[in-house]
Amino acid sequence: MCKLMKKANWVIKIIRTVLVLSCVGAVARGIQMGIVNHELEADYFITAFTALVSVAITYIPNFVRHARLIAIPAALQTAFTVFTFLAMFFGEILGFYDRFGWWDSMLHFSSGIIFGLVGYMLFISLNRDSSVRGKLHPVSVILFAVCFSIACGTVWEIFEFAGDSLLGMNMQRWQTEISSQDWAVMQNVSNSSNPGLINTMKDIICDMAGTLLSIPILLPMIRRNNHYAKTNITTEELIAELTPQKPASGAPVPAPVAYEHISGKTA
Repeated sequence: MCKLMKKANWVIKIIRTVLVLSCVGAVARGIQMGIVNHELEADYFITAFTALVSVAITYIPNFVRHARLIAIPAALQTAFTVFTFLAMFFGEILGFYDRFGWWDSMLHFSSGIIFGLVGYMLFISLNRDSSVRGKLHPVSVILFAVCFSIACGTVWEIFEFAGDSLLGMNMQRWQTEISSQDWAVMQNVSNSSNPGLINTMKDIICDMAGTLLSIPILLPMIRRNNHYAKTNITTEELIAELTPQKPASGAPVPAPVAYEHISGKTA
């Protein structure tokens, strides 16, 4: 375990170093071109800002762990850092999104797996009592992880839409080379005239595919510590149990139940 953590730390340090050097190099190049051309070029400073934001993103798992919000293993933190590096450095700075049409779909597929695992770790962190957590139905754990991962993908698509709408960006790839004549023809026969919609739906589909792939990875971890015991309660009995019952006339009102807190004291 210690060797794995050391390797993970080295990978993270190398990625952060590359990003910092990219930031410094972009700023230096921007200043140099500004001196030569007597005008600052915004592209270099945008690259520097992207690299700086990428470095900050790699520290999110450290912050979450130190704040004791989510238990994040070293392997998952490394996967998150590598994903950030591929998305921000290769995708944005080196332009892989424009060079390779499959790059965006590959990253969304990978994010589905990563956030599925993050969802599982969040579930564990919210239910830290292992005796209680082990009695939950395994399907409920998987559903939480799957829904969390899909929700993260949806929030990202909302972020892309907001960036394109408010800042005139092209995160949804809606700015294309389609001529007005071709657009008029395509909008009547297919949705190809709306590249932003196609990009968004492809991203969501890839997110869901990656999320589903995370289920076989989660199952061994869930089964290892799960002691869920099946019950023979019927659906009708469960509904009756959840439905508030009015006490019969003249019947004594039941006393309130004293629940045990984490500290062991009663309410």
